[in-house]
Formats: sequence, C-alpha cells, structure tokens
Amino acid sequence: MVAPEVQGIDLFKIAGRSISGWVPSYKTGTVIRQPFCSQLEERLMLWLEYHPLVASYARGDIGPEFATKYRLPIPQHAPFAIGYTFENNPHHYLPDVVGTLADGTPFLAEAGMEDDKRGDRNLAKAEAARRLACLQQGTFWIGTERTLTKRRHYNLVFLHARRKTFPAFSDIAAVLPEVWPWGEMAEVAEVASRLSHQFPVDLVEAAIWKVVADAAAQGHLLLDLEQYTLSRTLPLALLPPDAPVLVPSPLPDTLLPESETTRVAAIERQPSTLIPGPTFDASTLPEPQRAQFHRNLRAVEQVLAGATQSSVAEKEGIPRSTLSRLVSRTRERGQIACVPHGSYRRATSLHPAFAECIRRLFGLPTRLTMTAIREHTEMQQVAARLSKETGTPVSLPSYKQVRTAVQHLKLDPDLMAMREGAKSVARPRESAESFVLSIPAPALLTQVDEHTMDLYVVTPSGETVASRVHAAALICVKTGAILGAVLALGPLKEEDYMRLVKVCMERKDHLVGITGCEHSWPCFGKPAIIFHDRGKIFTSERARQVLVDRLGIITEQAPPYAPSAKGTVESLFRWMTERFEKRLPNSSYGVHDAETAAQAGGMTLEELERCFYRAIVDDYQREFDTLRQQRRFILWEQAVAASGVPQYLGSPDDLKLLLMKAQNRKTPHHGYRVQNSNRLSFQGRWYVCPGLLSRLRGREFDLYYDRRDVGVLYIFVEGEYVGEAYCPGLMGGRVSEWEARAMRKHNEEQARIAREQGLPARARIQDEARAARRRRSTEIRASEQARQWDRQRGDIHPALVSERLASVEAEITQVVTLADPVPDAEPDRPIRILPVRYVQREEERS
Repeated sequence: MVAPEVQGIDLFKIAGRSISGWVPSYKTGTVIRQPFCSQLEERLMLWLEYHPLVASYARGDIGPEFATKYRLPIPQHAPFAIGYTFENNPHHYLPDVVGTLADGTPFLAEAGMEDDKRGDRNLAKAEAARRLACLQQGTFWIGTERTLTKRRHYNLVFLHARRKTFPAFSDIAAVLPEVWPWGEMAEVAEVASRLSHQFPVDLVEAAIWKVVADAAAQGHLLLDLEQYTLSRTLPLALLPPDAPVLVPSPLPDTLLPESETTRVAAIERQPSTLIPGPTFDASTLPEPQRAQFHRNLRAVEQVLAGATQSSVAEKEGIPRSTLSRLVSRTRERGQIACVPHGSYRRATSLHPAFAECIRRLFGLPTRLTMTAIREHTEMQQVAARLSKETGTPVSLPSYKQVRTAVQHLKLDPDLMAMREGAKSVARPRESAESFVLSIPAPALLTQVDEHTMDLYVVTPSGETVASRVHAAALICVKTGAILGAVLALGPLKEEDYMRLVKVCMERKDHLVGITGCEHSWPCFGKPAIIFHDRGKIFTSERARQVLVDRLGIITEQAPPYAPSAKGTVESLFRWMTERFEKRLPNSSYGVHDAETAAQAGGMTLEELERCFYRAIVDDYQREFDTLRQQRRFILWEQAVAASGVPQYLGSPDDLKLLLMKAQNRKTPHHGYRVQNSNRLSFQGRWYVCPGLLSRLRGREFDLYYDRRDVGVLYIFVEGEYVGEAYCPGLMGGRVSEWEARAMRKHNEEQARIAREQGLPARARIQDEARAARRRRSTEIRASEQARQWDRQRGDIHPALVSERLASVEAEITQVVTLADPVPDAEPDRPIRILPVRYVQREEERS
C-alpha cells in the first residue's frame, strides 16, 4: 500500500490548486486544523466531523515535512500511495482523506465534482481505492455536490461555530436536562426562556447550541439535517447518551457512468399532424429552453385545434400578440418556429472560406472595422482562389453578411478575450441574489478585504503623518451589514487583522458613544466562516493560530484573480470611495497637488476615525439594499432574531492578546525588562506603573498595545494579563503609533534645525572668548613689563631723581577726552522756531 519513493504533495501547488482554507476539528478532544483545497473537500471534512462512527481522520496526501511545518496530524505510513493502471501505464494516486472508524477499520474518502469523478481516469482511481479498502476490510466513500448537499453543510457550519466551550458552560449544561428532558421536542428559544431566571439569556442560548452540536457529533440529534434548516424556532429533540446512534446516509463508493437511455417523457411525444413542415428534436436544447419550446408548441397546437387565442394565451401565460405571431410563423416554417429566440441559427449563405477569413481578421490585435474586414486583401485573395477552383466568378461578401458574421463572432468569449488581449477568459456571471438567499443565518459567511484611500492625515500640531490611509472591513454576506472596520496609517499588518476580528466580536456601544453616532451599531458576533483573498495578513501563521486554533473559525481563501468572488465587500469599498473618500476635505483623490489638499483638510486620525464610523453607522447601515430589498440594520436584526449569532464568551482579557505584540529590537529573542527600578523604555519613551513595575524587576514579560493609542501598554507575564503601563508624555490625549512616530520625527528635525542655527552663535562665542583671552594675556604681559621697568628705575636713577619723578607723576592729572559730537536726527514733524527778542531793542522801544 505504501510507496516510500512517493513524496507528499505540497498543498500550495497541486496542479494549480492551493489551500482554500482550514477547518478546526474537535474529533480528538483538542483543536486540530485540517486544510482543504476545495469547497467539496470542506463539506467532506465537516461530514466526517459529525459522523458518529468516525473516530479520527486526516489528510492522506501530505508528507511528514508538511505536517510538521503546519502542526497537522499525520497517520501512519502517510502519504498513502495507491497504485492503479490507466491506458496501460502505472500511476500512483493519493486519496484526499484517510481515517479510522469506531470499530478500528480504516476508511478512504474522496471529494470532487460528479462530472469530474465520472471521468475515465478518476474512475480508475476510485476502483483502485475501493479494492484496497476491501482488502483491508475498510470503507471507501466518494462525496460529490449531489451527496454533500449545501443545506446539510450550512447546518453543520452553524453547529460547528457554536462548539467552543466557555467558563459558564458546565454549570448550565448540568441543569439543562432538568428543563429539557431527553426526547422532548422543543425550540431553542423556548428552552432558553426556561433558564432565563437562573443565567443570562445569551449564555443559556450558547450553552444549548453547544449541547445540540455535541449531540449531533455523537449521533444523538433527532433531526434530519438534509431537510430542515436550523433556527431558534425549529423544534429539536436530543436522545439520551445510551441510545443507539443515528448514522447519516452513507456516501457511495462508486460512480457509474450516466445511462444514455434517460430521456424526458415530453421528448418522446408523438409528432403532431396539425403543424405542417418538419419536426424539431428538442433534446438538443438546454432544460429551460426545452420547457419553453414545449410550452410554445402546446399553445400553437391548441390554437390550430380550434381553441381561441385569448383563452390559450391566458392559460399558458403568453401574451396574445406573441401567440398570434408564433401561430403564423409555425404555419410557415414548422416546429422550429416554437424554439425560443437565440436558441438556433439559420443556415448561412456565406462560404466557409470567407467565414474562416473573417474570423481570422476579426481576431487580429489591430481590431479591424467591418468595412476594413470586407475590403481586406485576404478577402480578395480568397475570392480569387474560389473563382479559380469553381470556374465561376465569386464576388466578395456583402457588408450585411460580414456584419452578421462579426456579430456571431462577438458571442464567442474565448475569441473576444484573445482579441482584447485579456489574461484569461472572463468567468460567467452568477446570480448574487440566489447565493445570498441560500445563506441561512447571519455571520455564517463573512468576507474580509483591505482597501486604500488617498487621504492626508496630520497630527494635532499640524505635521503630516501619512498621505494614504489603509482600511479593512469584515462584512456579513447574508445581510450586507458591517461587523467591524479598522483604519491604519501604514500598510496593514497581522495585528490590524486581529484588531478587526476583535472589533467584530465586541459590543460597539462604547465605540458609538465616543464617535458621536446618531444610531446604534447592533452588529457583533463571532463569524463562522471568513472568506478572504491571498493577502499575507490573512494567510499568515498567526492568523491561523488565532482564528482556527483559538476561536474555532473556518477560513476560506478566494481563487486568484477573481474579485467577483468577494463581491459583497468589494461593493462596500466602491461605496467607501464614492460616498466617503471623495467627499472629505483632506482627500487627494484625483488631485495632483496632494500636499495642498492635506493642508486644506487638516484632519487628524481621531477626527478621521470619527467620520469613518459615523459614515458606517449613520449612512451605510441605514441605507436601503436593493439586492436584499431592505435596510441592512433591519436585515441583521431580523436574521439574529430568527437564527441567533455565535458570540465570543471567553475572558475579555484574552482579546487583548489580539493586539499588536511588541518586539524587543535590542534583544529580539527575549522579552522586556524593567529599567531604572520602576520605569520601562518603549519606542524611545518612558512608561511608568510604580507598583507593578517594581514587582516585575528582574523578570521578563511581553507587551501588547493598540496601534491607535501607544500611551498604554498591556503587560503579560507567561501568557497571563497582569496590568498596564502608561506613558506620562502622551497622557494629554490619544496618540497613535503613526502620530507618535511623526511627532518624534518632527521633534528630531526641529532639534537638528536648532542645532544648525545655534552652530554659528557657538562658534562666534568661542572666537570672542579666544580673542578676549589673547587680549587679556597681552594686557597682563604689558602691565608686567611696565612693572618690571618701574622696578628698574631705582637702579638707573639716583634717589633724588627718583623722588622728583614720583612727585611729578602725582601732580599729573588725567585728561578727560570728550566724544565726537553727533548731530541729532531729523524730526518726524517740523519744529517751529520761535523768534528771539533782544533786550536792548525792547528797551529802546519802551
């Protein structure tokens, strides 16, 4: 059975297929993640998860290296290599899932589309696996879209999302049999009301659904999951633990080719003699067009048999004018006139050589017009060749013939994709309404994605922080309601994704209050399935550990280059661009001078978040959804009232672990330590908490923080939350990581400018100090020299002369010199000079 030379396949590269997601398994008592590569494999794994006779299961196509890397269980002798022969050549085949039943016998399981499994090669694989299972006295199952139904799968996902235990579960489960006896048919809402006086209602309902999910896994749930959809008002009954298990319908072990003799009864009807002309074989038409053809034919036969057109038109639901036209055309052309429009094509008179030439010219990258195609030299060469072969002159096709041929060519998607230069053929559009209506419960299927907005954000002091804002949102596909949204001023990281999940699971009353929203935001809960793309933050190891291992959420990955698969969240981002981003004053969308737009807006991160959440709560949630025909918040409330929503009931402190974990840059492999007896250094700032940090002196611990507010650090010691540390320098308000980085960068730049501006002053001061020192040294030397000369006078002159010189020096007075005169400045206004009166003239006049 085992071929050692066959290595385990890499699930990231399986002939173009990759891992589509992870399912948390509770079969062994501990949470084990199981990868799947398609939605049918996901259905098969959940079918095995809730099969009471399956003891364990694991993938059979992975090797020890892959299993060790992703911490997956691997059965003995894996990978299983089953030999088979196809077209006289030996091959090896690796089954999807292998496991053990409750009686110890092995089983093999495969999942895939039925049309694919009916292929010759897959039938040979299935035959080899079935023979191996018979030799080991085991079982072989094949799951297809027909046997693994969507209704059962959604019911199992509904139960799987509620199997996570919580602290109060054991107390509620102990008293639950007293109010809900074994075998009693009762609704979950009614049973919850019986215990509402003892425990909170949300805890009671969560405990009831967990008991129901455990009973379904053990085969003690008295309900056909293939026929009914689980809800709060659906009557359920649980069997006692010692009752025989209820086993679901087994999957087939073979898929025989479809019988070619199966025909619809309406096709075998006898041709009518009332309609002239040849008959038409309706078996070549698809099912919808075939039914419409038989309806038209039946109506025409009744009119030709003598019935009135008014009565037949009312009975068959056909407009009277349409029925009259069908009758007249059927009399002229026969039964083919009853075929729906566009289902058949009349025989063309265009020569096949011209048709092939038109197809070749139409597919050229130059995109020729119809006139250019008709007048092309290749068309003339084809006409000349046909004239030479037939011996008769052959004219070029008319413009109408070329236009008709081009119109038919435009219906070929492969040819149009080649003409347009597309990378791949566009996928046919599927009905979004039918998919939305098929989801039975809220938060059962959610979509998440990231988006960028050209918005400039500044700090409260005016420094530019970022020119582009990154956003992420998680939205419920059934209701279109937003469960959570976050903003970041840098590229999104894993911690931003974890913060988004944290926002989704928490109540938003406090968030609505601090942002000033006019309405409530009732959308919260734990998603059952998160559908994401191939972004690194969504496919990281930490995302798998938190979502799959810790929270028990199923993750699904969208196919590459298919944004339509996430149509709900993509439509949200289109709304976000048109209704939010372009209407803000700091938007640089389509503006070449983005910095000018930022200065005009001048929005801080706190103001931007306030506007962002107001737009979600007061605008988007209250908007009428034309696809779902109701307002989104009303759809959410109605769906929650009917089916409920799974909630996170663990410790609130554990949610802090979803925040960003700080990495010690100096010692990456070690945690943080207290410095200076009672202080903590983090990102260039000091954090204090005297009572706590003093006790943690000499011990290592981990730090978690919210990127929107770095003023608070959450301290964990050996995985246990012990308290917070605060930054005194950031206590004036909320400062995000990006704002703190911009502020620190701005402060460093201002300090550098100040240093550069102070450099000349310092140099001038140093020069002046050096010059003063030289001047003082010169004066000291001069005075010392003069003193030395004065001391030598006694040796040069006699005593009498020295006394006479001393007396002369004493009589010399110091001459005071006046400064040079400086004229006064001209006054600002003219001064009137008074005339001078002379005394003598006055005396003479008297």
